[in-house]
Amino acid sequence: MPIKRDDPCSYHWGRSYQRRGYKTPYTCCARDSNSTGCTVNQWHISENLDKLKGFVRTTDKPQPADGNYGVYALDCEMCYTTEGGEVLHVTVVSSECKTVLDTLVKPSNPVLDYNTRFSGISEKDVRYVTTTLRDVQDILLDKFSNKTILIGHSLDGDLRALRLIHDTVIDTGVVFPHSQGPPFKRALKTLCQVYLSRNIQKEVGGHNSTEDAMACMELMIWKVKHFLG
Repeated sequence: MPIKRDDPCSYHWGRSYQRRGYKTPYTCCARDSNSTGCTVNQWHISENLDKLKGFVRTTDKPQPADGNYGVYALDCEMCYTTEGGEVLHVTVVSSECKTVLDTLVKPSNPVLDYNTRFSGISEKDVRYVTTTLRDVQDILLDKFSNKTILIGHSLDGDLRALRLIHDTVIDTGVVFPHSQGPPFKRALKTLCQVYLSRNIQKEVGGHNSTEDAMACMELMIWKVKHFLG
C-alpha cells in the first residue's frame, strides 16, 4: 500500500542475525539491531498473499524412454507491484548446468519497487519485454511433468512467484539446514563458500539468476557425491 511522502517507510534492506544469544548489526549499514531504518521508500511493501491467483499445476506425462523425467534447478528475481510480489526474471538450468530457459517477464500490475539492489533489474530492462507470466507457465508446463525434480533455494518463493504448483522439489535451504534449525536458514552464498569453495553474488548490481540456479544444482551434485556414493 502507498505511504504518504510525509510518513515514509523506513527500513533496513540488510539482515540482523541471531548469534550466541544476541543480534548482530545489520549487514546493510552496520547499525545496531534496534536502530531505525537506514533506507527510506515511498512505498510500504507487502506480499498480499491473500490476493494470489492464476496458479497452474504440473501434470502427469508419459514416461520418457530412458525413464528420466528430468532434474532442473530454477531461480527467479522478483519485483513488488500493487498486487504483491511478481516475477521479473526466471532461469532454469539442467542437471548438466546448461541453461534451458532464461527470460525477463513483464509484470502484470503496476510496479512499486523493482528491487534492483537484489534483482539487478530496473524499469528500462523490461520496458519492451512482452513475455508474460502465462507465457512462462506454458513453457514450464511443457518442459516439466509432475515427476520432474525441481531444485532451488527457498524454492517456495520462486514457485509462488511463478504461480506454479509442483510437488517433487528439493530445497537446498532444507538439505543444508541452519545449525539453529527453523526458521533460520543459511544463505545460498554461504553454502557455496562452505561446500563449493566459491563466491557467488559478488555483483554490486544485484543477483545473477543463472549463477544462483547453477549453484543450487552444483550443491545437490556435491551432496549426492559425498553422501550417497
